[in-house]
Amino acid sequence: MQSTVNQAEIKAVKLDVETGSIQYSEKINQVDKTIRTIAGDEEIVRAALINRLINELDYDPGLIDLEEEYTYKTMGRTKAKSNNGLIDVKVKDDENNPFFFIEVKAPDKYDHDQIYIEGQLFNLAEEEERKNNTKVKYLVYYTIDIYDNAIKDKAIIIDYEKFTNYSDWEQEGKPVIGDELTPGYNQPKKVPLKKGDSKYDLKTQINRNEIIALSGKLHKYLWGGGGTTDTEIFYSLVNIILAKIQDESEKEDGEEYDFQIYKYGNNIENSEKVFNRINQLYRRALKEKLNITDKRKIEKAYVINEEKFPANKLIYAVQELEKFSFLEGRNSLDGKDILGEFFESITRDGFKQTKGQFFTPTPIVQFMYYALEIDKLAIDRLNKDRELPYIIDPSCGSGTFLIEAMKVITKELKYKQADSIKSSRQVQEKYEDLFLPDYKENKWAAEYLYGSEINFDLGIASKVNMILHGDGSTNIFVQDGLLPFRFYDKEVAPNHLKISEPDSYYGNKEVNRKFDVIVSNPPFSVSLDDETKKYLTKSFMFGGKRNSENLFIERWYQLLKENGRFAVVLPENVFDTLENKYIRLFLYKYFKVKAVVSLPQVTFEPYTSTKTSLLFAQKKTKSELKKWNDEWENQGNEWSKLKTRVENYIKVYINGKDKNKYPSIKDDDDKTAKENIIKLIHQYIIEEDTELSVSELLIKYEEQIKELCSYDRDLKDIFGYYNPWWVFSKVSEKMDYPIFMSNIESVGYKRTKRNDYVTENELFDLEIAPNYLEIDEIINKYKKQIKNVEDEIAEFEAERDELQKKAETKSNKTLEKKISSVIDLIEQKEQKLESIDNEFIEVQNVLADYYDDKGYLLEEYADRTDEQLNFHFSKGPLQMYKSTDILLRKNTSQKILDYFREQVKWD
Repeated sequence: MQSTVNQAEIKAVKLDVETGSIQYSEKINQVDKTIRTIAGDEEIVRAALINRLINELDYDPGLIDLEEEYTYKTMGRTKAKSNNGLIDVKVKDDENNPFFFIEVKAPDKYDHDQIYIEGQLFNLAEEEERKNNTKVKYLVYYTIDIYDNAIKDKAIIIDYEKFTNYSDWEQEGKPVIGDELTPGYNQPKKVPLKKGDSKYDLKTQINRNEIIALSGKLHKYLWGGGGTTDTEIFYSLVNIILAKIQDESEKEDGEEYDFQIYKYGNNIENSEKVFNRINQLYRRALKEKLNITDKRKIEKAYVINEEKFPANKLIYAVQELEKFSFLEGRNSLDGKDILGEFFESITRDGFKQTKGQFFTPTPIVQFMYYALEIDKLAIDRLNKDRELPYIIDPSCGSGTFLIEAMKVITKELKYKQADSIKSSRQVQEKYEDLFLPDYKENKWAAEYLYGSEINFDLGIASKVNMILHGDGSTNIFVQDGLLPFRFYDKEVAPNHLKISEPDSYYGNKEVNRKFDVIVSNPPFSVSLDDETKKYLTKSFMFGGKRNSENLFIERWYQLLKENGRFAVVLPENVFDTLENKYIRLFLYKYFKVKAVVSLPQVTFEPYTSTKTSLLFAQKKTKSELKKWNDEWENQGNEWSKLKTRVENYIKVYINGKDKNKYPSIKDDDDKTAKENIIKLIHQYIIEEDTELSVSELLIKYEEQIKELCSYDRDLKDIFGYYNPWWVFSKVSEKMDYPIFMSNIESVGYKRTKRNDYVTENELFDLEIAPNYLEIDEIINKYKKQIKNVEDEIAEFEAERDELQKKAETKSNKTLEKKISSVIDLIEQKEQKLESIDNEFIEVQNVLADYYDDKGYLLEEYADRTDEQLNFHFSKGPLQMYKSTDILLRKNTSQKILDYFREQVKWD
């Protein structure tokens, strides 16, 4: 950490960063009054703190103590044991009572070391009062925060008079009485956060370590103690975050935020007041963010269930989250999607998946998008229409598919394939509007991503997930994805999901036809919502069957534009059971099936053992449907003729009736009769049957003929008074096309209820060697390392020479030891320098061999089949630059994705 203390202003501290020394004023009470060596950032923070206490807050240096030592008792497993501890800073009043009892931390230790507050503050404060007969006022856990080039206090200040032991403080939600030190022994400050205030607005520059620590602290405190299920805690926290997002989005400059814990005098506000204020934010969010318009539903909604999520946890959550901006926080110090990562971490650690609610693993989702060629589609739409594809998941759960769509399109269009975007002014202006500025690069999602989710809690989770990943949340509907389109209301236009019109090719039922892509994992065989059931028969061809996954297949037709494409997870019984024959017929009529990828049974274990497949298809155009219908009608008429004739043959050849009484066959000889029978039962005929007589043929295939001569009562209104399977077989022969089929054994992971494990991945490879490298940055890093080691060697050599000069006049064993020690250090540094030099040469050779002058991977290595190249980034010196992006091979097919993109052609 760099010190920003101006030495000219220091009265109580002499700090020399260059020599690494700190000396405090003689007036300060300290055990060790010698010049100290800077041992780390904590020493610099303490120096800055002492300077602030004396020069800015006007505390008397004579009333400041440093590093007083205490011995206190703690209970071990079987007996009490003694511990020694130092308090970093003590600021006393005139009566010798500690006003501020301060534990100092380096900024990078501040979040992690909060687990030691009990021992380093509460226990030592108790011992301070016992040992010195004093009364501690405030415990202070302290570091500094450099924000907008200014040093600020970053502190947890605890009212020790109110909370004299850690467990009481923890039980109340770890309330903080202030976060800023105050002058003149005044109460610590907790200034209300205010929009537009340069000093007290929300924090937008968020350090990754800080947000990771926040996730850990929330999980430890909120999920600790038992009594409530993990998922209930997760949903409560999601609701709280939604309320915070609502607060940020509605505040005007100069207004204080509602999402914070206020301080009144020497107390924080009571939990009931906090609950009421946060609950009002939450209810407004349901209307404005989740498109819920039912007032009664909103009035019955509560941000938390106080019986399952007690007030102390609400206080803690609000207090921990209040200072961060959840709308602008992607403009972070070290990552654009830091809040998205935060939400993914609390979802991963806090949401316990069950048989009824489980998420599609990311490798599966990524494969589905790249198999759909969403990258090419997005580039094509932008170049041709200055638009992006409209994407929807009508059963979106917590938003996994939508989040991945956001990531894939932004990454591919902005970073990986940006050179494929046309350079015309019109296209470039639209491109900039969609993806710039950098910290709002996902803003395009607000217009082009849609989702609906019937589960209220999951719907909110999806909304929050989308916002924290950069938005796209405006089109999330907490509604059943099977409702009529008029039910999808929202206050802000446009709303492409509410649009509908009758479709003459679909029984004049309402369709939407606004979406380019559907990617989804619909609920399998679940009970439908009572409200949804009211509209099924009017909205769906097969509404009477009420099979959830099959109804979603119809809904995908209703949603997609002509040539719109989908990739979905379906149970394998859709593809092979008799009861699902009708939906397979529907699929082949209304879609061009492109591929079926069978997944291993363990894919969704341990949450379900249902065998699943990925189905890829494209909606037919009106002309293609007309062609299908015409061919269906032709083959249907052929079936009707054959049915009549074969039934008449039975009457004549089996029952002995007079052939002349049946006009359709009276002129048929035995040869013609056999030909007609074989046409009807063609799929059963074997070579030996050609030797059978007409009557023998009719007797042998009596059951099959009976079945084939019947029509399906359930399908007659949709597919006519024909045997649909016979007609389908003939239509398929006439309109045959290839379907990519694959059976996967390993999908890259194995999951248990505790952990995910990486395994072989047959779906795709990762790039390993990135497409682009900042070569100058890598070169300069090595040069800097070499320079630092060379400087260290020069310093040691100077020290050696000086010691050797002394030895020439006065030699002794101590001096000889020092010289030997310095020579050893020089040799170690020279070995280190040689190692860095050799590595630097290797790295330069790799960059020269595989990358061009601009830092792009040479085209001949794009497929990453060069083993040496992969080694350099997987195990060699460049492994810190390893790419985890999906590899899109161009020439050499090795994994399923390679073959898929090579063989499957999208219209």
